[in-house]
Amino acid sequence: MHLCMHSLVRRSVAVTGAAVLTAVLAVVGISAPAGAAAVKGFLAVVAVTDTGSGLGAPVQDRPFDVVVEVLDAGGQPTTVSRATTIALEEVSGPGELAGSTAAVIPRNGSGATISGATYSQFANGVALRVRAMSGVTLAPVDFTVDVALTAVGRAAAPGVPLELSDPGCAVPTPEVPTCGFLLLPNGARGNVTLSLGSCDGIADCRTAGDTSALVVLGVADLKDLLGDPLYSKQTPATLIVACDKVLCGQAGVPKLPLLFDLTNTGPLTEAPPCPARGVLGEDQQACVDYVQSTRHDGDLYSYLLFEHDARASHP
Repeated sequence: MHLCMHSLVRRSVAVTGAAVLTAVLAVVGISAPAGAAAVKGFLAVVAVTDTGSGLGAPVQDRPFDVVVEVLDAGGQPTTVSRATTIALEEVSGPGELAGSTAAVIPRNGSGATISGATYSQFANGVALRVRAMSGVTLAPVDFTVDVALTAVGRAAAPGVPLELSDPGCAVPTPEVPTCGFLLLPNGARGNVTLSLGSCDGIADCRTAGDTSALVVLGVADLKDLLGDPLYSKQTPATLIVACDKVLCGQAGVPKLPLLFDLTNTGPLTEAPPCPARGVLGEDQQACVDYVQSTRHDGDLYSYLLFEHDARASHP
């Protein structure tokens, strides 16, 4: 789920279930240039992962991994006949790609992981490419990622309460005006991540001068080991979105709207108010609990209740 959130990996194929814990990036731009050597296969990006949190996207100035595989003309995994060096490159974006950006697909191997690349600026729609530098001639793959500003992750278990927050964003500030706090009283399955990212291209987030709200993204598998839901309309999970007083400094606890998305792929829409404290309405998948929402030192803390993954932001 996410508040003031956006999809961090673009053109992704979501894994079925309550949360997207990995993403398979679509293969694009795989045609070989005229006059090039005969293509023996196609490169495909299987996953992009922040090594510090497990988030399925890069995080600013932190190492991330790119898992690459080789496909044949029919889109099926295949192997290379000799060792092939592949490299990660930036196509477009506001930052700088650095760190370890190459890997070797071994002879008779079908893929490799580029480990330790970094990107210097959080932003949406950063275009990257993986191409073969030597060895077997393989068509390159272009893909797009949303680079997060921060991210934290923690292992979870069904039935074990979990509260996840970012130590680097304990309270919102004019420099980082949005913070998120994920409350999972019934736990979750596997790794849970919480991140902050840009609203650009996702939603018209709240702004004041040079200060702009951020998107909060929470990713968690909210089913038990048998695949049954851990949460319901009477016992929902909670994502708290904290907004700095610079952006949300009205008197009292105003009913500022929250934009949300339950799929991590669609546009953000306004969440309705909850019918009562701590519960969802019968026709609601997410709602803003204005009764629990509060202020601390002038900052606004809005409560989004949900029964499966969601994303949202203050417009």
